[in-house]
Amino acid sequence: MAIAGEMQDKVCLIAGASGAIGSAVAERFDREGARLALGTRSRKASESVSGSPAGCRTLHLQFNVTRWEEVRDAVARVREHFGALDVLVNCTGAQGPIGPAHTLPPGEWGRAIEVNLLGAFHLVRAVVPFMIERGGGKIVHFSGGGAAYARPFFSAYAASKAALVRLTETLAEELSEANIQVNAVAPGPVRSRMWDEIRAAGAAGGPKALREIAEMEETGGVPVGRAAALALFLASSRSDGLTGRLISGVHDRWEEFPGKISEIMNAEGGTLRRVPLG
Repeated sequence: MAIAGEMQDKVCLIAGASGAIGSAVAERFDREGARLALGTRSRKASESVSGSPAGCRTLHLQFNVTRWEEVRDAVARVREHFGALDVLVNCTGAQGPIGPAHTLPPGEWGRAIEVNLLGAFHLVRAVVPFMIERGGGKIVHFSGGGAAYARPFFSAYAASKAALVRLTETLAEELSEANIQVNAVAPGPVRSRMWDEIRAAGAAGGPKALREIAEMEETGGVPVGRAAALALFLASSRSDGLTGRLISGVHDRWEEFPGKISEIMNAEGGTLRRVPLG
């Protein structure tokens, strides 16, 4: 259960803050007292972020995660403005081209890798030195469908998000002694720009995607607040000690994790592992 004001005065950088999930995370963190640095690709996108008051407690930034210098300079501005950086929530993402892999434009395929994987690395590369200096921190990446299983016709997205989870696991081990926890979230089917792209692709996404779209239209998808609540848990002290895990906002009972973190960390659940063939 969330604790009122549990993010009070924590400095949180939310990259991709104008998207459906990023906006929801910003709104939830604001309610819990966080000081927010909201990163978007453009000024227009920045103006569309909901739930974030103006003033000294909120800093709006424009940067492209695929460009290292822009990310580096944006994080430096966060440090200059707030004097600290406690949490990174990476909500950026690109769907990439949809269809049989052997038919896709190489440039567009590579662009998805740049956003989803290289962009995540740029963010981590920029924030971790400040977190080490601070004595710890929390990093939350948003992964997605295909990270833990094959996702035909979405090869760029699936490959890049699987790589993001492995990056998460690797960083978790590298940074454990620095008291920096790194986790990834699989939010489930949330109504967003990406879902609009999947619907627009139609049959190019294959039969599984068509079934997912039909179910989404019938149920409305997973409430975006669910993803924001999980991000809040992973950014808060309630998740201390939990690191290197891919956590489903839909299928995992993460509300029960606080009393089970030692048990979770001694098992392989929530990780990318080879299942022995026997």
